[in-house]
Amino acid sequence: MPDTTGEEMHDQVFIFCYFDVMTHDPDQIDKPITPPRRLSGQWFAWAAAVLLCIGAVGSFFIYHTRRHDLSHTALTRDFVPLRIPVQLVVPGRISLALTGDSAFQLWQVGQIQLRNDAGNLRFAGMAKGYGLNTLLVPPGADYRVTLSDGTEVWLNSSSKLRFPFNFPDHKREVYLEGEAWFKVTPNTQQLFEVHTPNTSVIVTGADFNLNAYDGERVRVSLVAGAVTIAGANGEERTLKPGMEAVYGDYNGFRTAPFDTATIRGWMKGEGYAINGQKLRDLKPIIERWFAVQVIFDKPEIANLTVAGPLEKNHLPAFLKAVETSSQARYYFAGNELHFSLP
Repeated sequence: MPDTTGEEMHDQVFIFCYFDVMTHDPDQIDKPITPPRRLSGQWFAWAAAVLLCIGAVGSFFIYHTRRHDLSHTALTRDFVPLRIPVQLVVPGRISLALTGDSAFQLWQVGQIQLRNDAGNLRFAGMAKGYGLNTLLVPPGADYRVTLSDGTEVWLNSSSKLRFPFNFPDHKREVYLEGEAWFKVTPNTQQLFEVHTPNTSVIVTGADFNLNAYDGERVRVSLVAGAVTIAGANGEERTLKPGMEAVYGDYNGFRTAPFDTATIRGWMKGEGYAINGQKLRDLKPIIERWFAVQVIFDKPEIANLTVAGPLEKNHLPAFLKAVETSSQARYYFAGNELHFSLP
């Protein structure tokens, strides 16, 4: 039997199916059809053949499309940052770009005036029935928003904040996914609550960092004021300045002191001095900071330990350090950062 490639096999299946259907007796088309009393085994066999043909044709096109995509993906060692704008979504109204070429400075939404100034969104005016707005900060970016009560929120990369234009009289509530620094305006008559998928942080006025990238493991680091963290299991902890609580580890809370300068480093664009950490542990940070998808060409690469500086806006320097401190090599395929072995 002659050698048959995968492409030829798909072509042969397609041709076979085509002629199998078309070579049925054409004279049967004009004859009246009498419904059979029961379905024969031959009918089931014919139906199965048709389904097989459809599957083969679909596989043929998927196979060739995939081959086409791979063959046209340029492999390079050069990092080209992906520019995704910060977005503000006003429910049922509009979606606005806050960064990039289409970013606005002043915008009117009903009675609310929005001002986008140097990476900080401010707004004024009364709005009713708008629901919760959504501020979307993409990978590789950060952004600030000043809420209606004067509270300042600085969002890290790959984060989402939902908030109203105006708080009701009894409570101030926002919803966070990702990481943010909060400087909450004190108000003993109106509690401020930050909800994450797994906790609620309750304050009257405080400066704190909230890391909720992993919904199952939330870290609250308090610099000034007082906060109470309520877990999904009903357990609560109240923190003093200089202390942080991690919820999710050990089925509850774990508290410890922390370094204020380190916890706020991301706001200044500072990174980490990596020394002996595994690439798999750095994968989520790389993806958040540089808007790439990290792929290990072989599973064992994920366990390689590396050393070097990992800083925002300096991915090439980190990749050079990876190659110097380990056996890993790298290349880019579109928006994918691949780590391979020589």
